[in-house]
Amino acid sequence: MQLPRYLIQIIVPYSLMVSLCMMGACARNESVQTLEQRDLMRLVFKGWDINDDKDIIRTPQLKAELPASVPTTNQLALRMHALHVQKLDADTAVLLVKGEPLASGLPNLISAYWFKRRGEAWSLTNRQDVVEWLAANGRISKTSVVELFPGDFAMAIEHSHVEKNEVHVWLRLLRIEADKITPLFDKDQDVDLVKHVESGPECESMMRPGKGKHPRLHLHENEQDPPHCYDYLAKWELAPGIAAPGPLIVEFAGKTYGYRQISRMTDSAGERTNTYDFVITAQKGKKKLVFETDTQKYVVANDKPAKAK
Repeated sequence: MQLPRYLIQIIVPYSLMVSLCMMGACARNESVQTLEQRDLMRLVFKGWDINDDKDIIRTPQLKAELPASVPTTNQLALRMHALHVQKLDADTAVLLVKGEPLASGLPNLISAYWFKRRGEAWSLTNRQDVVEWLAANGRISKTSVVELFPGDFAMAIEHSHVEKNEVHVWLRLLRIEADKITPLFDKDQDVDLVKHVESGPECESMMRPGKGKHPRLHLHENEQDPPHCYDYLAKWELAPGIAAPGPLIVEFAGKTYGYRQISRMTDSAGERTNTYDFVITAQKGKKKLVFETDTQKYVVANDKPAKAK
């Protein structure tokens, strides 16, 4: 049966359009010409830095959910920032991104996106929207890309958490692989870089250099314990290996400021009094972490004895 001319005029152009779309002619622009961070971010997150909510990404565009341990009733919304672009070889690159939740009290997010070069254009080929959730109420102090061995890289993240009279800064290492990011430390085993603890306002004077001798304390048994203060600082360096991740060296120094009980007396009424002397205990040392092939993680190889002063 021969179709009417008017149907042929409709069907033929439509069929041609479908064929072209199947060949990619109707697809959205899914590639960029450069590895500039802004271009890559716009490719990964449609409308990033263009719409009214500049830099803000919401679900479901970001395929991420908060950890089950974090209660929230709001839709997940994060302000996304590009951290680094790292070329893995001539035709492969990865974009590392952090997400800062708009709601307070929520953890920061680390994400990663991979690109392949086809001709002169770079296309998104893989995404890992949730690499790691960092501590709630924390912040990322510093990030860098380090070489584990030639052609193999990791992202180093120094992240911190401040609460009341405590300050913590940790180092986390994430290995950048061809299609995923993997942690190089066991869970909750990030390396301590800073630890500052003040149990009370007295710590300010106790930790001040050149303050002189602190008087002996005499406290009744029902009185509050004497203050305890602690200061710790470490620096790290990763030496690239030849065919496997090289060693991670951590040099640290710390001081504990506090009081040591030296005697206890009981008066005629049965009331006990404890006597304390002020003591500063210093430690200094070096830790070496090596890459273990069985677990694919860094472990402590040796911990040199701390030098007391």
